[in-house]
Amino acid sequence: MKIVIDAFGCDNPIAVINGIADAINATKDIVIVAVGNEEIISSTLKDKTFDRARLEIVDARDVITNNDSPLEALRAKKDASMVRAYQIAKQDEDVIAFISGGNTGAVIVGAVLLLGKAQGVEMPALSTILPTIKGTYSCLVDCGASIDSRAVHLLRFAKLGSEYMKNTYGIESPRVALLSVGTEDKKGNTLTKETFALLKESDLNFVGNMEAKTLLSGEADVIVTDGFAGNVALKSVEGVSQAVIKIFVDLIKKNAPEGTDLTFVKKAVGDFLGIYDFNSMGGAVLLGTKKPVIKMHGSANEKTVVNVVKQALKMCVNKGE
Repeated sequence: MKIVIDAFGCDNPIAVINGIADAINATKDIVIVAVGNEEIISSTLKDKTFDRARLEIVDARDVITNNDSPLEALRAKKDASMVRAYQIAKQDEDVIAFISGGNTGAVIVGAVLLLGKAQGVEMPALSTILPTIKGTYSCLVDCGASIDSRAVHLLRFAKLGSEYMKNTYGIESPRVALLSVGTEDKKGNTLTKETFALLKESDLNFVGNMEAKTLLSGEADVIVTDGFAGNVALKSVEGVSQAVIKIFVDLIKKNAPEGTDLTFVKKAVGDFLGIYDFNSMGGAVLLGTKKPVIKMHGSANEKTVVNVVKQALKMCVNKGE
């Protein structure tokens, strides 16, 4: 099995390259195809200890940046690391997943144009896993792939999310909730009301509307919404978690008696970040493509790469690929 990684479509390629070596050390029976400037990749890894037989390097000298127009860049930059990585993922039957920390729009458009959609999927959906207060995980879908969606799209997103949670996390009948402004059946805008009706009539385990304040409650396994609201919700969770930690630490320092041992605070903060830090959680999965596509955070580091590679393996192994 192979996993292809766009090594240069991110903020810190050197960290991603080092993370590739760490991922090889942290896994078994997987070959990683690193796509990008071969000289830089080889130079970065020359002193790293890892099984070099499990690394393939494919030279690509161009990069799609966050300032590029996704469609124009995919068409014009034929030697970009993302483009070459997608071509390899499509052509090599041994490749089980594609990973990139690059331009989100380009990752999504590239998945559709260069890799291809799964049969029966009109538009893929970007999903992310949220840790809950119950120690479980919920899947938020869509969180940014389709800004303008119709009710039929959200129904499909819910089905994709349910399949993902069933295949990857072993949840036999995932509970599906619809993100809205209230829990009552009639609450919401035109889109959510139409989607509610479709979900209620579907064969999914639909449990009703959910408010954003209960996103991390663990009351649903799949939370479906359009890409605009989903992206706002996701970034709000990320921002609030960072703010809460800072406020908490500042208050502890302010109110703790002089000489108090604050070691326990550091451990608590570390444990919290271990749960809610994006580098620990892995990446957002684009559901509905022919092969799994995982979007890492743009500022991905070595730890991110290791966890995203493990995430890809878990998806494919549990699915029986």
